[in-house]
Amino acid sequence: MIYGLAAALGWGLADFGGAVVARRLGSVWTVLLSQVCTAAAMTAMLLAGGHRIGVLAPILGWVVLNALAGAAAYALHYRALQLGPVAVVSPIGAAYALVGLVLAVVLLGERPSGPAMAGAIVTVVGVMLASADLPRVLEGTHQRAPGLPFALASAFLFGVAGFILAWLSREVGWVVGLWSSRVGQVVALGAVGLGLGRGSAPEPMRGAAVAGAFAVGLADLLGVAMYALGAERGFVSIVVVASCVFPLIAVALSVLLLGERPVANQYLGVALVAGGLALLGLG
Repeated sequence: MIYGLAAALGWGLADFGGAVVARRLGSVWTVLLSQVCTAAAMTAMLLAGGHRIGVLAPILGWVVLNALAGAAAYALHYRALQLGPVAVVSPIGAAYALVGLVLAVVLLGERPSGPAMAGAIVTVVGVMLASADLPRVLEGTHQRAPGLPFALASAFLFGVAGFILAWLSREVGWVVGLWSSRVGQVVALGAVGLGLGRGSAPEPMRGAAVAGAFAVGLADLLGVAMYALGAERGFVSIVVVASCVFPLIAVALSVLLLGERPVANQYLGVALVAGGLALLGLG
């Protein structure tokens, strides 16, 4: 569970930064530059540790599937953040944990205890409440929120890609598994041009925005590294649920840095997350 929470810290920082950078640089360049940054860092780690990539040969098909699912998930997620509102995108993003949980139970045969399963459900519901401004969301129910289809699709694909990454980490070790995932995603993103349009940031903002995209990549690397390491050493179902609390980091940063004020349902959500994680730990 500790690894999952550490992953949530990295992803929360990346989510907050990604929402800011994508509005300046565009979702296409934000996701591509951030992923290039993580791929370069993992390549350096792979070479420094003397890891062999030949172990990937028997499972190359899964590596390709992970790359395609992950690339599409990141592209759709940052597109959703670019369109906003974050109050809709963030709570939907947390639903990826349910996809990963189901896949871990069905395909890996994991059987978390009753308290752990209850804690998982309570945690996911709590994250959705804590990261959503319900009054604003309900005000917009008469029309489709911008970015909603992208958020739904990215949540599902993140669940699939996250599960495959966890399985790869168990099969070949987290360094090789994560390296193959990052490099594969960069190749996939470059090959298809993201498929979400092209564009560039205004000249005066480009340098700062590019640096911001690299910072987003480093925060994301912290998240995926902790996730992969935790999946290698423990229950995938527990790690994936603990990691889904990342929207709370973005919410906290919005309160501290942007002066946003939480609403009643967000306080309730935080309480549910605390109770859910306690049940998860006991389970």
